[in-house]
Amino acid sequence: MKFIKLLTLLSLSYLGNAQELAQSQSLKADPVDVLAYQVRVEPDLSRRYIEGVVSIRFKSSASTGKVAFDSGRLIVTKVEGTQVKGFKQTGKQTIISLTPNNTQTYEIRLFYYGAPRRGFVFLNKAQKMYSVYFTSEWMVCNNAPDDRAPIKLEVLVPKGVISVASGVLKKTVNTSNKVLFSWKQTYATPAYTYGFVIGSFDTTLDSHNDKLLKYYSDGYTKKEVKKIFQYTGDMMAFFEDKSGIPFPQDTYSQVLVGRHYQEMSGYAILKNSYGRLVLKDSTETNLISHELAHQWWGNMITCKNWKHFWLNEGFATFMSAAYNEHRFGKKKYEANIQAYFKVYDQIKSKGGDKPLVFKRWVNPSRDDRNLVYFKGAYVLHLLRKELGDAAFWKGIKSFSQTYYGKSVTTKDFQTAMEKSSNQSLKVFFSKWVY
Repeated sequence: MKFIKLLTLLSLSYLGNAQELAQSQSLKADPVDVLAYQVRVEPDLSRRYIEGVVSIRFKSSASTGKVAFDSGRLIVTKVEGTQVKGFKQTGKQTIISLTPNNTQTYEIRLFYYGAPRRGFVFLNKAQKMYSVYFTSEWMVCNNAPDDRAPIKLEVLVPKGVISVASGVLKKTVNTSNKVLFSWKQTYATPAYTYGFVIGSFDTTLDSHNDKLLKYYSDGYTKKEVKKIFQYTGDMMAFFEDKSGIPFPQDTYSQVLVGRHYQEMSGYAILKNSYGRLVLKDSTETNLISHELAHQWWGNMITCKNWKHFWLNEGFATFMSAAYNEHRFGKKKYEANIQAYFKVYDQIKSKGGDKPLVFKRWVNPSRDDRNLVYFKGAYVLHLLRKELGDAAFWKGIKSFSQTYYGKSVTTKDFQTAMEKSSNQSLKVFFSKWVY
């Protein structure tokens, strides 16, 4: 099926990110807990280049006198802060020497530049650019999925183009030849969920209750765009109902651009040509619902480490099928589940099956990546059959509300479902998950 091929492409590109993020945490330094980021970036489309400055407020014992932040291939030129003694870059990290203080709270400011080869996609002919996957390639940050923080993000762009970014647009400031877009996200998410897009787009507006829905496109009429995203409000209502939690901000944006699919905090990017597929078949909306589902399961309820990544991707994949059942009927859901099972069964038949909780998420194969998505979704379907609809959805809501805004392990999920259903799931999880 077309949507399986599209989801497979998504898994192949996105999960490589998790691999690199996992490998970046190897340096011996004191752990950090980022409290807030404030970032200003200026991309240069013609040079495929970026300059930036980021302020990071964080807590750390700094008992070794050193902390590390991920900086990809960026060149850090200066680090400021009252407790900063010096810094050096090694590998893909920036090591900062600090004078420990009693509060264990620090604020530093890093100036940097670079020409990212990953994390940025430049569409020079279209004069567009978007960040994808590798946040540390465009801002210095802590990549760990269990370190969550709010962010203020300023994007300086040439006049004539606009910016879409994580958070809510607070203001725009015009100069003689540039425009500064200021975005603010008040709730905490992991750094890998931050992102931005710049370019010339047509903007189409819609709404869901009190939420503003924004659709950015190029090459589509407004009528076509509204048809492509016609179910977004209904999807949002469905996920709000199943989680028991309202969408976390006042706006949600979707951008048709380039060749990638990814959720960011507060918005999603979808391959530009994907819109044509949806116009041909209005039921082929799995990727729209998949990315929107991540605003709950992935962005706000996040795997504690990459070994439990199926809690992000298996959930979003299953939820897209569950939405299809709600919108298009049981047959559509069953067709989705059968397609997921087929991918999983092909992997299993050649001896590639593995537990959903990986021992280590390093150098994952294509099959490993597909297991996380498709076996993960299929196992959630089996759990639904095991518990029955009432107990299953009660458990999903309890799990979501208990861990909203937190990082989780598979054991957390199992415990939540057992408490909600009042039955042991040890045998099920031993067979299908561990």
